This record gives sequence, C-alpha cells and structure tokens, in this order.
Amino acid sequence: MAAVELKRVALGKVRWARRAAVGQTNVGLRLLAVGLSVAVWEAGTGGLGWRPLPPALLPSPGETWQSLVGYARSGLLALDVSRTLTQAFLGLALGMATGTALGVALAYARRLGDALEPLLAALNSLPRVAVAPLLIIWFGLGITSKVLLAFFTVVFVIFMNTYSGVRSVDPDLVRAVQVMGGGSRHVARWVVLPWVASWVFAALRTSISLALAATVTGEFVGSTHGLGYRMVLATGVLDTPRVFAILLVLMTVGYAVVEGARRVEAYLLRWRPELTM
Repeated sequence: MAAVELKRVALGKVRWARRAAVGQTNVGLRLLAVGLSVAVWEAGTGGLGWRPLPPALLPSPGETWQSLVGYARSGLLALDVSRTLTQAFLGLALGMATGTALGVALAYARRLGDALEPLLAALNSLPRVAVAPLLIIWFGLGITSKVLLAFFTVVFVIFMNTYSGVRSVDPDLVRAVQVMGGGSRHVARWVVLPWVASWVFAALRTSISLALAATVTGEFVGSTHGLGYRMVLATGVLDTPRVFAILLVLMTVGYAVVEGARRVEAYLLRWRPELTM
C-alpha cells in the first residue's frame, strides 16, 4: 500500500511539473503573438514612416492608448465597465439557471420535449439584434432591457446543450447503477450530473461572450451608460481612437472572464481523465 501511494504521489508531481512547463510555454507564445500583432499594427499606422490610412480610419497603438488613458482618468471607464458587466452577468446568471433547469426537465419529459423542441429551436434562431428594439420599447433605456436581451441570447444555448447532454447519457452507465440497486436519485447524482457538467460548462464559455455582445448591442440601440453607449457617442464624432480603446477593453474583459470560467471548469471537473496526444 505504501509503495502504491508513493507511486501516486510521484505521478502527481510529474503531471504537475508537465502542466507547469506547458503553461509557461503557452504564456510565452501568447505574449509573443500579442507583441507581434501590436508591432504589425504600429508598422501599418505610421511606425515605419508610411501611413496608408488617416487616424480617423485607423489610429495607431499610441493614439489608442492615449485615448484609453484619458477615458480612464475621467472616471467614466470604470463606471461603464461596471454597468456593462453587471447587465451581462445578470442576464447570464438568469439564462444559466433557466436554461439548465428547462433542459433537464424537458430531457426527462421526453414527449413534452419533443413537442416543444421545434418552437425552442425557432426562438433560438431568431436574431437577437431584432429583439433589442422591442425590449427597449417595453422596458425602457435602463438596465432591465439589457439584462433581458443578454438572458434571451444565452438561455437557448444553455438549454440546447443541457437538453442534448441529458439525452446523450450512456445507457450502460444508467443500467450499471440500477443493477447495483440505485434509484432515479442515484442515477441523477452519479451519472446524469457528471455527464451533463461538461456540456453545461462548454455552453457557459460560449455564453459569456454572447451575453457581453448582447449587452453592448442593447446599449447601441438605446442606453445612457455602458461601453456600447460610449462607443456610439465616439462614432458620432469620428473619435476612432476611443472606439478602438473600447474594443480593446471589451476584448480584454471578455478574455479574462472566459479564462476564469475555463479555470473554474478545470478545477470542478478535475476528476475527468486527462487527454493525452
């Protein structure tokens, strides 16, 4: 027993060291990719003494940075980021709860699920931008219309993944639990929940970007705060550096949130076997 335990510890240390080495390599490659992208951007906007496009069409990295710094110093950046993220995450949370519950319920109620699946698929195919003006009319320019737009954008993605995940559960695993005397509660706890977790987390990573995009779209249509609202104002006066600055903020925030969700998924689902190539 002691030898087996020592072997497990050794394998765990080797696996941790391998992951750390791969992680450091990935960080280096990602920083290199970002640096090269900025260098190409700078070269194409006057860094080499040649500027094919004026600043009103394509600002340089330096001009974008100056606009971002001024935006931050005004205090509006923190306010707008907070407002946009609050709306996006409220809609995402509601969509996650509703979509997961609806997906599990309809997957178990197969006849009802078969009856409602075409309707839900049709609603899912409805362009979210087309719904935004209607929500503005119904709920005004405040936070409610943006939260509902983010909710409407992600709820069907979560539902479809959860619904498909429950329906794709391996029947051999279900029978194995039942043979050992387990009931429906044990099947749900030891088979369905672990099986569907991967599907739900995959939908979550996609839905984070969708919720953020839906919120900004709602701010385009009608709002008094938020990153989308500031982008509309900047576009109206041809302040392209400010538009690029807001785009960079959205990219950074979106990546940070998705990466955080990926790390949470890796921690919660660490029981899954490691994929080796």
